[in-house]
Amino acid sequence: MRDFVEQAFYNKRSREDMDDSFVAEYARDFWDWYTDNLKDAPKLPGDKWMTGLSELGSRKMRNAARRGIGAYFRARGVFPDFQSPRNFTEMTLLNSIVAPMPRHVPADKLNVGDYIPENLRNLVHPAQVHKVFDSADQINADGLKPGRYFLKSNHGSSHVMQIDAPFAEAQLAKARANADAWLAKIFGTHSSQWWYRLIDRKVFLEEDLRTDPGQPLPDYRFHVINGQVALLQLDLGLGTDNRNNPVFDGDLNYLPHNFLRDNLGEVDLPAQAGLARDAAREIGKQFPYVRVDFYLRGEELFLGELTFLPNSGRRKIRSGELNEMLCSYWNPMPQVVAIDDTAMARAA
Repeated sequence: MRDFVEQAFYNKRSREDMDDSFVAEYARDFWDWYTDNLKDAPKLPGDKWMTGLSELGSRKMRNAARRGIGAYFRARGVFPDFQSPRNFTEMTLLNSIVAPMPRHVPADKLNVGDYIPENLRNLVHPAQVHKVFDSADQINADGLKPGRYFLKSNHGSSHVMQIDAPFAEAQLAKARANADAWLAKIFGTHSSQWWYRLIDRKVFLEEDLRTDPGQPLPDYRFHVINGQVALLQLDLGLGTDNRNNPVFDGDLNYLPHNFLRDNLGEVDLPAQAGLARDAAREIGKQFPYVRVDFYLRGEELFLGELTFLPNSGRRKIRSGELNEMLCSYWNPMPQVVAIDDTAMARAA
């Protein structure tokens, strides 16, 4: 790919000095660089792969790129360096704009089980989905065994509500109100996460994986870059005053650094952590970058979701050492690819 030489001009201008006056200009020059590189870019078959450009068209995807770049600039105070990136979030932001995505959208929470390789499906499972609804007024507990479930959406973040069957009237009303709000929102429109627009929005009831209903389930988040597990971000105590985010390298060695949140200290990893790491590698190698989220319950391993731009690509990694380590895995950098739609045309 040719150099994005224009960015050297913008990178001398911080938000503190210039406010947001150059965001549109930077995004326009970036888009010129992107479309210019498409001329010689490798092509992927359009019946299996897509990009934001191939699905949204030039105007909408250019606007999505501008929103992602602008949000980064406002959050970080500088423009992203897409030629010689110095931080992990610059790389994930670039990847979100230029990288291909399977047509069977892996960010759809109802699709994640399809991305578990065949050789792992006796070891790794998605959580059981009991009911799927197209609209809020469809939500019901018909046929459900009494017990606790989670209502979620398939297309967004933090769309989750605990609910007990049989549903009390007030609880059902709250569930339907939440679902209405979730379904009305196209997630990712204020960032470059264009793939969420393509998900057929639904809400669903999922099993409660917890063995202790009073304790949040540990969340094992593996960052996989170019087919290698670069980092395990362990999220413990979500929603409590003792939330802890210890981190480990790809060999599951503890790293005494803060990633995105406070690392309050090392914890012992369960025996299944090695299997989770290996499964994350197998799943993640299908993409240039993805965060693979697992829940562990005893010896059971559940795939939670696949995330392609954590924190919308805005948050700063709090440890320079961790940031440098993660950047070392971006070789090659995210590459511009084109979509060959001749296969789709033949199918039509």
